[in-house]
Amino acid sequence: MNIKIAADLKQNCVSDLALAGIAEKVILVSSKQLSKILGKRNDNSLRAARSNKTGFKYYTDKQGNIYYNLIEVFNELGIKL
Repeated sequence: MNIKIAADLKQNCVSDLALAGIAEKVILVSSKQLSKILGKRNDNSLRAARSNKTGFKYYTDKQGNIYYNLIEVFNELGIKL
């Protein structure tokens, strides 16, 4: 590998300290996992909220799977970690 290319790649990498900061702010859980955390029997209420454009902010991956940031959900509910 060319030294110049390796140096350019290193400048574009995320540092370990930055990753640690992100890890403290993001914990992704699936819709089913969140429903269990919230004490629901299943994730039907979360699905209904998504279809009505209400409820918690969610993220989707390329395959269309739904994920929630647990820390954002707790902040919205007023739960301090």
